[in-house]
Amino acid sequence: MQNDRPNKGKQGRESIFSTSFKVQIALEYLNGDYSCAQIAKKYELSSHSVEYFVFWYRKNHRDMAPEEIPDFADSSSSPKDIKELTKKLSLAEMKIAALEKVIAIANEEYRTDLKKKASTR
Repeated sequence: MQNDRPNKGKQGRESIFSTSFKVQIALEYLNGDYSCAQIAKKYELSSHSVEYFVFWYRKNHRDMAPEEIPDFADSSSSPKDIKELTKKLSLAEMKIAALEKVIAIANEEYRTDLKKKASTR
């Protein structure tokens, strides 16, 4: 039996929220500044939506999560280890730069400051 749906390959319906908005909500929650209920009230969303955005962010932005920190119990590092760690550091710095760019774009698009702490409001 063949599936002739026009949106074959997609699951569910199209989201009415932009990707940058979902990232903003998820990061606001994950930063720990606000509870799920506070964020839901702030953006006039259901708590379920906020929880879903956090789930969605963790699922789709797994590569942006902090990497495991190597154990430096032995201080004897070979040049190969140093080179590998330097490469990982460079990659982490690029990820940070990319995330800062995403935050800057979201700040412009939604006229908000994602880095602002709750106590400075």
